[in-house]
Amino acid sequence: MIVIGIDLAAKEYNPTGLCAKQDSKIFFKTVYTNEEIISFIKNYNPHVIAIDSPIMKGEPRVREADRLMYKYGALPPTMQSMKLLTIRGSKLAEILSKKYEVIEVYPTATAKILRIYNKNYRKTASLLNINIKNKHELDAYLCCITAEYYLRGETIAMGDKEGRIIIPYEKVDPHSI
Repeated sequence: MIVIGIDLAAKEYNPTGLCAKQDSKIFFKTVYTNEEIISFIKNYNPHVIAIDSPIMKGEPRVREADRLMYKYGALPPTMQSMKLLTIRGSKLAEILSKKYEVIEVYPTATAKILRIYNKNYRKTASLLNINIKNKHELDAYLCCITAEYYLRGETIAMGDKEGRIIIPYEKVDPHSI
């Protein structure tokens, strides 16, 4: 089982964290452009791609999924910086979904549900025993974890037909990662 996590930046000149995970093998990379993201993905041929970005058709708007994620600290897609992320993420997801299964995730929710969240990302990385260069790579790893839970049927889809954000069940064992 191969999964890829993407902590997408709103703009291509900001860093995007990538993580590919196959069982206990983990590969991290920080990139900038959509072309670099797609090239990374092609190297792994994943079963599922989990992306930390709102994914929707049309203008960015607040969906039921977004309202449900507020309790985890999610920002509304209508904020200016989030609009840019939503537009980029939606376009990228549309391209990727032609060949791969793509799910929308929120890594902060995953970390909070697994009770490993810490504002200091290095402490969270230490708890997970992973070697990362930055917070973006940590979030990409958390996206991968969510994708693994998803493939095992241990997630819930928050939202409705306008969009769903996948999070682990509250009862999952954080040590099963």
